[in-house]
Amino acid sequence: MSQASQVRTYDPSASVVFLKTNERFGGLSNMAPGFPLRVNGVRIRTSEALYQACRFPHLPDVQRKIIDEHSPMTAKMRSKPFRKDSRPDWDAVRVKIMRWCLRVKLAQNWREFGRLLLATEDRPIVEQSRKDDFWGAKVADDGSLVGMNVLGRLLMELREQLKGAEAESLHAVEPLAIPEFLLFQRPIEVICTADGASQPVGIEPHPSRSVAPPPPRDLPQPSLFDQPMIAKGQMDIQANPAVEAKPKQSPAAYPTYRPARVHWLGEIPAHWQEKRGKYFFREIDERSRTGEEELLSVSHTTGVTPRSQKNVTMFKAESYVGHKVARPNDVVINTMWAWMSALGVSKNVGIVSPAYGVYRPLNSEDFLPEYVDYLLRTPMLRWEYICRSTGIRASRLRLYPDKFLDIAFPCPPREEQERMVAFLHAKEVQVRRLIRNKRRLIGLLTEQKQAIINRAVTRGLDPNAPMKPTGIDWMPEVPAHWEVKRLKTLVRNVTEQTNSLSDGDTYIALEHVKSWTGEITPPGDDIAFDSQVKRFAAGDVLFGKLRPYLAKVTRPQQSGVCVGEFLVLRPIEDLPSAKFLEVKLCSKTVIDIVNSSTFGAKMPRAEWGFIGNLRIAFPPSPDEQETMLSSIASETSTLTNAISRTENEIALIAEYRERLIADVVTGKLDVRHIEIAAPADEPIADEDDTLEEELESDDAEVMEGADADD
Repeated sequence: MSQASQVRTYDPSASVVFLKTNERFGGLSNMAPGFPLRVNGVRIRTSEALYQACRFPHLPDVQRKIIDEHSPMTAKMRSKPFRKDSRPDWDAVRVKIMRWCLRVKLAQNWREFGRLLLATEDRPIVEQSRKDDFWGAKVADDGSLVGMNVLGRLLMELREQLKGAEAESLHAVEPLAIPEFLLFQRPIEVICTADGASQPVGIEPHPSRSVAPPPPRDLPQPSLFDQPMIAKGQMDIQANPAVEAKPKQSPAAYPTYRPARVHWLGEIPAHWQEKRGKYFFREIDERSRTGEEELLSVSHTTGVTPRSQKNVTMFKAESYVGHKVARPNDVVINTMWAWMSALGVSKNVGIVSPAYGVYRPLNSEDFLPEYVDYLLRTPMLRWEYICRSTGIRASRLRLYPDKFLDIAFPCPPREEQERMVAFLHAKEVQVRRLIRNKRRLIGLLTEQKQAIINRAVTRGLDPNAPMKPTGIDWMPEVPAHWEVKRLKTLVRNVTEQTNSLSDGDTYIALEHVKSWTGEITPPGDDIAFDSQVKRFAAGDVLFGKLRPYLAKVTRPQQSGVCVGEFLVLRPIEDLPSAKFLEVKLCSKTVIDIVNSSTFGAKMPRAEWGFIGNLRIAFPPSPDEQETMLSSIASETSTLTNAISRTENEIALIAEYRERLIADVVTGKLDVRHIEIAAPADEPIADEDDTLEEELESDDAEVMEGADADD
């Protein structure tokens, strides 16, 4: 059958269409995070990474590179250089492999992915794409979607199986009957749903059992303590000899459970209450008469905090009279960003946007405020907010009061809530300390790596080479045969702007570039910007002029657009090479001197007038430049690998924390019997916390500004 006969036309208004992963049905995309997989015991972050790894059963090293990537888009990009080495029957088996990957995604994320599939009802499912009409469909001139839409059709097929009599068989996924179906040279085994997984809403559940339900959909391990992410002893909360003399205690399941009324809870302890939000909270619309109360910020990372403690740089309004007042223990929800968990419990009296939702407990004895703050920010409730929010664009989804108050919440006895909060506080102290120590290790490794690079690009590889003076305070001497020129004579500052994207364009914002390494994590198809951006060509050097101490310097390998906070530098001649220039501009000496020129307290910026006048020293021989770059790569490879491993460890620890909180506050783990000694003093705020807030502030600023038009 010809491909033309497989083309379909869809009406977007009558279909479930997904383009961006943060839309309501974005979880159907292979690029969607939060649906981790485990194949042959190997943790794989997304179905896209699994699909791409299946291309190369004969190349385990390539499979490892793909699976180790954090982003699904970078996993896809990682496979591109090896496409010519794909398994020889790839075109014949790729649809079978995609069908198998989707079944694995369902089996191992049974509750959340199953619910998402069933929420599409009987409507056509279509992946909208700008350039791929095989897996998806493209927008035609008349607004319809036209393409083969293979991914959407596979999802519809899976949905019908989930709704039918064969749903039970989807709990186990057999390996494909194709040659060389391998992962790391081992045959892929049968994949099963975790024990105790709840049925998606709409499917008749099996009789309940007194066991803990499965982990939340965005955490990988089948059981919190079967495969601990943190080594034994690192997370021990007992701190005095009397307690340590007792046998080790671990959280366990409650003795008895009963089915919850809502699917996302699965089962809850038999003695817990469960009621809709309207029985616990009421909406409050108290307005400020003076506008002089403390301004509160509502963030998806830090909850509700005084804005004076945040690095938010937006202009303040002339008056805050009429803004909503929140009081201690009130729940505050950023209505437009609830789907990102931009909410929390206030500890202060303050004012928030009139567009926010403020909810006050009906009975202070029902909930401990700290317990509510933990509960409302769990991943399961985040998906509940997404499904209950309304709007035509992901960035404009709103969680209205009637929808929030209709959500059912578990309510443990007050004394249990106190035990949970004490247990989690003690654990969080240890997690923070562990993460802080690992960040400090990364800092030390990065400093060592930068010292190697800086020495090479400022003094060369030969320590005995004759030197010459430069007359420059920050670069007093360089090898005698090197040239010294102003940067503006070596590069052109490209300022071409656009407000649109062309097919194949890469979009790069500051947050997509990793500090000091230049590694790019592109946003995939989820691209949106409201102002003009700059065009760059492959090989141009992008230099981040906002907060230059973060060293956001990179050299993309394909053309695209970037935010205006990058300088786009295009070499005028081949000397120095663009590759050498990238390394030179990201050296500590250059970053430090550029940072010393910035203006602005909270969001310091550097200007091209200063940067262009910097004097750049470089060897005039292309061979010497290449030798220098090869030497740097060789000397720093061990440090780079150590940094990468430590970053992966931090990500796993953060996963452990999120999973532990979710399991405790939803009753999957019983901590009533755990003896909790007073933890050591909380680590004091240091430069790690400052950097954390700086990196988070961009998102906070976007969220704070989202209601400007309300």
